Amino acid sequence: MKLLQHINYFLYIASNWGIRIGFFTLKQELKGEKKYGINTTSANDLAEFQIKGNQLSHATEYMPVNYFTIESVLEHLPENARQGTFLDIGCGKGRALCVAAAYRFTKLYGIDFAKQLIQQAEQNLSLTKERFPSLQYELSWSDISTLEIKKDISTVFLFNPFDEVLMKNIIQKINSSLQQYPRELYVLYCSPRHEELFFADGYDVLYRIKKYNFLEGTILSKKKSKS
Repeated sequence: MKLLQHINYFLYIASNWGIRIGFFTLKQELKGEKKYGINTTSANDLAEFQIKGNQLSHATEYMPVNYFTIESVLEHLPENARQGTFLDIGCGKGRALCVAAAYRFTKLYGIDFAKQLIQQAEQNLSLTKERFPSLQYELSWSDISTLEIKKDISTVFLFNPFDEVLMKNIIQKINSSLQQYPRELYVLYCSPRHEELFFADGYDVLYRIKKYNFLEGTILSKKKSKS
């Protein structure tokens, strides 16, 4: 079954973005799924799933972030971020959450509006917790209208989950949290299609990785106001 998943995923990537990216992605998928002991490889139309709320028209299809990209941004994330909670908005099957656990995050929170994806994220995180017994995680089947960026959130992860409309909403929620609870907060934005919205709102790029003009990830942080 997993072999078929990988073959289908390779064909999907190769047909949309080219053979070279397809083979690179296949290699990363095989290595990453074995390394982290999880099952997250697939590409799905979200209309296949039971959806909470009415935001489906603003969302993209389910695809997991490439292991190369998520590992690159986590390797360059400031160490102090690991003292807080890692939030994945549009967490899918939980890949980024599971990798974050391997990068020394002990508190994770994931939200997704697709019920079947949350169920699979639970399965993958339960496997990850066997490797990291002190891990604390929470998953929420809901859309972002219910999302609150709590004061313990130090890192927000986004893998191109939404269109411009919902991305503006997310930025507002992040800014409201920072205003209420001033702190260092980092946004890991992979496939950053709408990063100009962050720039317009006073965020800087702390780190950027880009490969094959397709696999891209950034670490963003709000500029400190001058006193």
